[in-house]
Amino acid sequence: MDRERLIRTVEAILRGTGYKTARLDFKGSCFDLVASRLFLLLFIKVVTNIDTVTGEQAEDLKRLAKFFNASPLIIGVKTKNSELEEGVVYDRFGVYSLRPETLYDALVENELPAIFAERGGFYVRVNGVLLRELRERHGYSINELAEMAGVSRKSLLNYERGEQAVSIDVAIRLEEIFDEPLAEPIDVLHSTVEAKLDVKPETPLEREVFERLRVLGLGVVKVKKAPFNAVSREDKFRILTGVDERKTNSTVRRAEMVAEVGKIINSDGVFILERTKTQAVGGVPLIPKERLEEIKDADELITMIEELKREIKRGLFSK
Repeated sequence: MDRERLIRTVEAILRGTGYKTARLDFKGSCFDLVASRLFLLLFIKVVTNIDTVTGEQAEDLKRLAKFFNASPLIIGVKTKNSELEEGVVYDRFGVYSLRPETLYDALVENELPAIFAERGGFYVRVNGVLLRELRERHGYSINELAEMAGVSRKSLLNYERGEQAVSIDVAIRLEEIFDEPLAEPIDVLHSTVEAKLDVKPETPLEREVFERLRVLGLGVVKVKKAPFNAVSREDKFRILTGVDERKTNSTVRRAEMVAEVGKIINSDGVFILERTKTQAVGGVPLIPKERLEEIKDADELITMIEELKREIKRGLFSK
């Protein structure tokens, strides 16, 4: 399956289950689709080979997920060495990675995967509390059940404590012994990730703009691989923030993408340029840096953006 078809497939799965989606066409972006439904928000990178996702892209993907309280996902069909297995969760730099069929099962069939891949094979996490209860209920000692399952006493104790993954073969043996499911599902739609939010700006202009935003009272998180340069926040008000020297064709394309993404994640967009007249692209205000320097605090910036949006709707600004 080529990447274009893969993206269309993933988008169809999402829309078919009630998600609103926006798609990016931005080279090297850390995500290709953003999707929202009720209280769920997903940032999704779609690639044929999940090994092509770089560490930098994954870190940005995790930053966005952390900032927006969303879940990051990588959807693909293979690694450099093999095809991805359906119903199995893989890991790429700390981000859940899976086939589109596995995503379909989770969204459409409400069947979450339980198996995850690690070096050496496939594993599951078992419900340790239930395992211990079943062992005691059936009158097995640790040594007896360990021998029946073909593992060491230490491993079985670790399973019951939730401290060790269980190979597929052992998990099947344990479930057959007790005739009960023990494997715990992996909630790929509500993943929690760790992310480094303190990332240095890449250009002097970014540094100047970010510092000004922080002086105004906004939290700023740098994003390297997206059509916007940072995400900014003041209380519940969130801004996809672009930074550029001047308005170019690239600026226009980026602002249009920011407008589409903003609709899905309920965030505003603004581009701050070194040199420009106040104008708009796709409903996203473009303002000169000097105007930002005149603003006294975050509330004034938010008011200005909202006023510019109202003016955009009245048709006072255009490309």
